[in-house]
Amino acid sequence: MTIDRRTLMLATPSLLLLRSAWAQGGYPSRPIKIVAPFSAGAASDALIRRLSEPVGKLLGQPVIIENKPGAQGAIAARIVAKAPNDGYTLMMGGNSSHAANVHTLKDPGYDPIKDFTPITLVSINPQMLVVNADMPVRTLQEFIKYAKERPGKLSYGIGNAGSLVAAQLLKTQAGIDAVGVNYPGVAQATTDLLAGRLDFIMNDPVVTAPFVQAGKLRVLGITSKQRLATFPDVAPLAELGLPGYDYASWSGMFAPAGLPPEITQRLNQAFVKVMADPAIEKFIAAAGIIPVTSTPERLRTFVQEQITLWGRWSNEAGMTPN
Repeated sequence: MTIDRRTLMLATPSLLLLRSAWAQGGYPSRPIKIVAPFSAGAASDALIRRLSEPVGKLLGQPVIIENKPGAQGAIAARIVAKAPNDGYTLMMGGNSSHAANVHTLKDPGYDPIKDFTPITLVSINPQMLVVNADMPVRTLQEFIKYAKERPGKLSYGIGNAGSLVAAQLLKTQAGIDAVGVNYPGVAQATTDLLAGRLDFIMNDPVVTAPFVQAGKLRVLGITSKQRLATFPDVAPLAELGLPGYDYASWSGMFAPAGLPPEITQRLNQAFVKVMADPAIEKFIAAAGIIPVTSTPERLRTFVQEQITLWGRWSNEAGMTPN
């Protein structure tokens, strides 16, 4: 049988409509899994769990969260990069998995640009410099003086690439020496800070807040130059004596490379709509997180920009791949 050009041209619109109908009506037909590269209890974990239920309702299928912490997000990224590109395996990626690891790991095991389909930005996450309330310091300058009097004696927790570079930038700009201790996530580092096994950490506001309110931890400053509405009295480190300090983590939604455009768009629309809900916006603000969404194209450009930025940060902080 032969098909002439006219027949093909007439059929093409119908085929496109059929493909679109399949994408909208046939997807999703089973639960969707989001692989999270952080441990339960982290700010990003609280955020994605809050988003999962309303996103699932919009899509008509449950959204399940699977925590796979470790290796600065590389473990989760490798899993998702190798998953089928059918829209049923997603990843809540971020600065660790999709920017920092290019510069901090000798072999991440994946390419953050080539191996993923971007869906939308989700959040900007400033961090806080936090010490145990028993440490005899109440200001950033007192902390710097305390640390300089004890070179190499203080320890800090590293729960992800964000906390790593935030601490490295602090050490470099403040001229202090301290020892980093690796943890699967910020929750475990917080536990050791509370127990007195660490001296300070760069931590998520949502993780820090209840312990500050209980008088167990003390905040000395925030890493971004932008203050948080929920923590108006916490000044940026840049205002407290480190004028060049400006850092914030971020998170975004990704799928394996090659995700069909129709499914990409449907996922983008679902997350953007949920993020615009006033109740979700209130929850995000209370967690000390800045909500932000984007087009898939903008997220791809943003990741490329962040990879470049992390290269500069890594050099400034004296970090070498391991």
